[in-house]
Order: sequence, then structure tokens, then C-alpha cells
Amino acid sequence: MNYKIVLLQTNHILFMQLSGQLFRGSTTDEVMQLTERSAHNSVAIIAALGVCLLLISVARLRQREVFLILGQSTFFFQSITERYKNGIRENPMTSLFLILQYFIICAICIYWYNHFSLADFSTYQTSILIAFPVILFLYQFIIISLTGTITGFKEIIQEMNQLTFTLAQSAGIVILIEFIFIYFQPQFVLESKLIIGGTFLFFLVLRIIRGFYHAFQLGVSWYYIILYLWTLEILPLLIVIKLVFNDEISSWLW
Repeated sequence: MNYKIVLLQTNHILFMQLSGQLFRGSTTDEVMQLTERSAHNSVAIIAALGVCLLLISVARLRQREVFLILGQSTFFFQSITERYKNGIRENPMTSLFLILQYFIICAICIYWYNHFSLADFSTYQTSILIAFPVILFLYQFIIISLTGTITGFKEIIQEMNQLTFTLAQSAGIVILIEFIFIYFQPQFVLESKLIIGGTFLFFLVLRIIRGFYHAFQLGVSWYYIILYLWTLEILPLLIVIKLVFNDEISSWLW
């Protein structure tokens, strides 16, 4: 009987020792640290994301089929006249809400990635980076209007400006979805830069391809199209990047 009691006590002691090692192992051998899931000024970023979702919701309430219209206008190679005949027409206020959402989500992405950047950007460089989507959008809008008026191809003005609006709205929705997922998975920061940057580049290239198509449809020569793209869109962008980020470019190259 005493033997059984001793055996039970021995087993109880061994069990308690093993349990103590199991629960103390993570605290004695290594210190568990909780890291922030969000970036700097997370409250402001989450609030801005809330504004983006609110703008999309309001746009959806004003026009229930807005996503279908955006998809058709973005990926179907149809002119404005053809889309209007087929009933594919976006509400002006809906378009405005989605454009604002595009500007906000792009600013959020640039601000957030700038927090993880190794480059020491100055205040004015950071401001230009954050405002870059707005500046590029307004520049594309203005320059195509001036070019179409000067050259006499006024039909291309409405076509390209509408295309610029549509692609910006579609890009804003896609980037918002990507960023919401990425923001709560900060371990994917490096990969997410390629994803969001690739999305932005995709819509820029799509704008060029669609622009070529519509310009050819309206009888514009390919020579003038290439001349326009190089002298009024690509070259000015390269010059601005060189002037604003000259030191950073030099350090990257050398």
C-alpha cells in the first residue's frame, strides 16, 4: 500500500515538473515580444481607409451597377459613343466619389511605404511623392486637352479624358483591396510593393494601349501618337524624377 502511495507521489512530481517546463519554456529560453501589426500613425491610416470604403459605398448606393460599368469601360475596347448606345454610362457624382477614393488610397500607400523606406527623403520630396497620383492625373487630363485642341483632333479629348477617369477609378478599387490585405499582414511589405506598383503600372500601360487604339480609330497617325507619348508624357515625367530625386537616383546607380 505504501509502495502505491510513493509511486503515485513520484508520478505527480514528475508530471508537475514536465508541465512547468512546458509552460515556462517560451519565457525562460526566449522572450516573447508583441510587434505592431500596423505602421506609424495607424489610427490615421485606418481612418483614411474607412473614408475610402465610405466613398465606394456611397458610389455603390448612387449607382448599383457601377462596378459592372467600370469593368466594361476598362477592359472593353469600345468608344464612348458605343458604350452610351449600350447603356454603359457612369453617374457623374459616382465618378467623383471614386476619383476621390483613388487619390486617397494612393496617398495612403505612398505614405505607408515611405515609413518602411530606407531612403532619407526630405519633406518636399515626401510631399511630392504623396501628391504624385493627383499631379499625374491632372497633368494627363490637361495635356491631352491642350494637344487635342491644338492639333484639331478634338474627338480624342473626350475619349482620352473619359478613359483617364475610368482607369483611375478602377485602379483605386483594386489598390484598396490589395492594401487592406497587405496592411494587416506587414510581413509581406517587400512583396506588396511589387504588387501595388505593378497594379499602378498595369493601368498606366493599359491607358497607353487603349489610347493607341482609340487614336487609330479616329485617324491619328502612329507617328504623332509616339511623338506625343515621348515628348509630353514620358520625357516630362523622367525630367521631374531626375530633378526631385537626383541624389537618390545617383546613389541607386552607383
